[in-house]
Amino acid sequence: MLRSLLRQTTHELLNWMLPSDCLLCGTATDSNPAHVPATLCESCLIDLTPSGSVDCESCGAPLGPHANPAGKCPHCRGRRFRFKSVTCLGMYDGPLQSMLLAGKWSTSSNNIRTLARICIDVCESQLQSLNVDRILPIPQIWHRRLRRNFNAAEIVANEIGKRLNRPVDLHILRRSRSTKPQKRALFADRTEIQRNSFRIQQKYVIRQERLLLVDDILTTGATCDEAVRTLQQAGANECHVAVLARVPDSAS
Repeated sequence: MLRSLLRQTTHELLNWMLPSDCLLCGTATDSNPAHVPATLCESCLIDLTPSGSVDCESCGAPLGPHANPAGKCPHCRGRRFRFKSVTCLGMYDGPLQSMLLAGKWSTSSNNIRTLARICIDVCESQLQSLNVDRILPIPQIWHRRLRRNFNAAEIVANEIGKRLNRPVDLHILRRSRSTKPQKRALFADRTEIQRNSFRIQQKYVIRQERLLLVDDILTTGATCDEAVRTLQQAGANECHVAVLARVPDSAS
């Protein structure tokens, strides 16, 4: 565990100190913007940054430049979410999907941290307007954490917390049990899979607070919805969600 941590820290330090190849296309680049911990070429950075789109207020799916964000969109119509809104960088496809997949199982957190900072640059005004009291990442079950070097949700939550100057709590929301894979499950099935899969520590801390729940990817919203249900039962006032990507899921 210590060796893995040292290897990851050294890798990230070298990426920060030395010019490297673009994380997406592999093109050599000398640019290393202060807000990005590893390099992206200008073209790939543009590809990762949405322009002119309006997001659905309920589920975060991009709707196009002239759509009305209020109400339900084709991706969430027919569903009732407990969270008030979703903020995300974009849909889970193209370069965003490629970078997330590469980063999810990497020994380095550079991809996830880079995407988190791009997301905050794009969505900062929306995140600031939520005026949340506390930020909570979706937790991993303990044995899953042993197989991975980091929890992507924690990385995104910490980056948002630094920009918004809000506390990030890694211990209040915990997994109470492991859940089976739900890759092809429909929304109703995912809701049942996630039922009672979270628990709360120190309930008094979040009583009457406005919370921002953070994950890397939102598919049907069932995981975040169950987490919000647990948080509200513990006394949370209002919950919002922030993710890097939203999976198109209108068929489920």
